[in-house]
This record gives sequence, C-alpha cells and structure tokens, in this order.
Amino acid sequence: MSDPRTIIAALQSCNTILISVHKSPDGDALGSQLALMLALEKMGKTVTAHNLDPVPEIYRFLPHQARIASGPVVTGRFDAMIVLDSDPPRTGLFAGDYPAAKLINIDHHITNPRLWPLTWLDAAASATGEMIYKLLLEAGLPIDRDMALCLYTSIFTDTGSFRYSNTSPECMRISATLLEAGADPWLVTENVYESYSFNRLKLLGTVLGDMERSPDKRMAWVVVTDELFHKTGTTAEDTDNFVNYVRSVSGVEVAILFRQTAQKQYKISLRSKGRVDLSSLAQALGGGGHKNAAGSTLDGTLEDIKRKVLGEVAKVILSQMGN
Repeated sequence: MSDPRTIIAALQSCNTILISVHKSPDGDALGSQLALMLALEKMGKTVTAHNLDPVPEIYRFLPHQARIASGPVVTGRFDAMIVLDSDPPRTGLFAGDYPAAKLINIDHHITNPRLWPLTWLDAAASATGEMIYKLLLEAGLPIDRDMALCLYTSIFTDTGSFRYSNTSPECMRISATLLEAGADPWLVTENVYESYSFNRLKLLGTVLGDMERSPDKRMAWVVVTDELFHKTGTTAEDTDNFVNYVRSVSGVEVAILFRQTAQKQYKISLRSKGRVDLSSLAQALGGGGHKNAAGSTLDGTLEDIKRKVLGEVAKVILSQMGN
C-alpha cells in the first residue's frame, strides 16, 4: 500500500493531473480536492479538477471552487489521475476507462477495496483533508491561507464540527495549525451550518414530521421523495445533514435517510452513534463508508428497499448489541 512519499514520487514526473472526488461531494472531498489542486500548482503542475456533480451551495465560499468543472464528460488525457475521499468507481465517471497513465487513490474509508496499486488508505485519519495535510508536509510545501481554509473545512465537516468519535488529538493539532495559517473558523461555520435557505428548513420540518422509529426504539428513519422536493422547491443538495437530526433522537443507535434519486431508486444514508459498526453493513448493501457513517444506492420500490435496509440494520444492531 502506498504512503505520502510514494505518492509524491509518482507525481514528480507528471505535468498534467486530473483530480476527482465522489458523487454528491461533501466538505471533506471538496476541501481536499481544492487544497491538493493549489498545492500541485505550486509544484508547477497543470491541474484539472472535475467531478460528476457541481459544488453544493454551502461550499461555494471555498476559494477557487468555481474552477471545479462538473458533468459526466471529461475530455483529454492526463499524466496522472487522483481520486480523493472515495474508491474510483464512486466518482461516477469513466466507467473504468480512466484517462491517465498513473492512477492514484487517496482515501480514509475502511471499505475502500484498493483497486489501484497506488492507493494510500488511512482509516485512522479523521478526514481525507488530514491526509492531504500530511502529503503537503512531506512535499515540503508551505500552506497558505486558501489551502488552510480548504483543509480546515475538510476536517471540520467530516468530524461533525469536532463532535464525532473520529475527532482525534492529531486532527485537533492539525486544525490549530490551519487556523494559524489563516483559516477562518466562523466563515466555515456560518456557511456550512448557519446559512440554510427558507425552503430547506420547510423541507426539514416536513421530513422530520414523518419520521418513524422501530419498536425497540434503536432505529429511526426518514424518507425524502421527488414529490417533497417539488412541493418545497428544494433539491437533493438541501438534504445534507438531515440524517444527523434523526440520529440525535434519544435511544436511537442507527439513523437512516432514504432519498429518492430516480423513479425506482433511492440513496441510503446511515449514521451510528458509535456502538454499532456500519462498515460491513454498507458493503453488504453494495456501498461504503466508515464505522459511524455509511451509504449506498439501491434500485427498487421504496417499500422493498425499506424492508431490505431496515431488516439488515436490525440484524446488525442485534448481532452487535444484543436484545
């Protein structure tokens, strides 16, 4: 398995580099992508950042985010392609035919199958942004204000503003260094958690009003349909963090969000309070993630998907926690 030194050595001879992240990019993916893009340009590289989906509105405060292209088509060939915060297929691009001679994968998800030989996986890292920070240190690159803001956003969002169990002494030390380099913590907090649209909150109220809970009260879930998006004038982007409200219910060990993505397709988001490990469950459902946060996309009717997912979650809770 690769490490920062191996990655840097592989990039030394590369002039043109493509960086991509997973579908529906979050703060960790985007912050890591932008920081690495800026760092590689300091090394004299020509960098293209391209994702399947556009940058969500709450992350458009990030410096240089307008340079991230989006869409299903990427033109050109590159000396290297770097996939961050995901295993390569989850970019939703290329269908396995990747347009680069060197393929590099940097991720902190334990479920990553390590498809590429140049894969650096650190499941102990709080965020991929923490790994990019270490990569920049290894390369001897100074971290300027823009890079610091991007990396701080990565760590801040993937630790749930330093509330989740993946918050480590190391990530706190790194975050302090990033603040000293110029990252503005209130700018991040305001944009990520304090700038929701009126329609988003209307959608949240409706969704939580229909929340359901299992008889043993250890599992709760909500559903977001296309009909609700239409009714409230919202989009999938507006559901970011919805599942965490469900997890906050007292007694709930696993929270689930079912979000419609097609007529007979739903994206499943799973969150645990820490006593239930979701990583194996995510793989069983064809997805991926961490111990406390995972997801998948399933085809079928809502009723069939709910039956399958709730059944599997109940089994995991029972096996890991007992009656």
